[in-house]
Amino acid sequence: IENTGDREGKYSPPAASIAAITGDFALRVEDLSAPNSILFGVSANPHGNDGFAAIGFGAWLYGGGAYVLENGAPLAPMHPHNGVTWIVRTGTELRCHLGLYPDAAVPVRVMTGMSGPLWFDCTIGPMGGSMSVRFDPPGAWSRGALRAPARLGIGIGA
Repeated sequence: IENTGDREGKYSPPAASIAAITGDFALRVEDLSAPNSILFGVSANPHGNDGFAAIGFGAWLYGGGAYVLENGAPLAPMHPHNGVTWIVRTGTELRCHLGLYPDAAVPVRVMTGMSGPLWFDCTIGPMGGSMSVRFDPPGAWSRGALRAPARLGIGIGA
């Protein structure tokens, strides 16, 4: 996903997955444009507003660091970041991991009570910011178990 807008320094319109994700999953997001700012995560209602406030649980990557997002708000502290973020759902629990593999790092935040379908939701800024997004079952991205990712359709704008 890349912000190809025509105004330097402006955030892209929000982008969300076309289909909801049900059940357990591992979401892998790689920042391809550091130090640009990207905000992403999962949402129960990605079309609820035009900004990132609809992101129920995710991350804000900026300048080599990462904040966890809950309900669109960044939570302190800022964590060092190497470019790869994971959101893993098991049952109704969501965990945010920073690092190459979700099983190699302690989660930086855990949120419970997230049941029902969730959509990928994001916004990117400024122009030129980009990220790689992949979904798989939770165990598929453990060290030594890498396989081809599932495809995810993204719709830009409302």
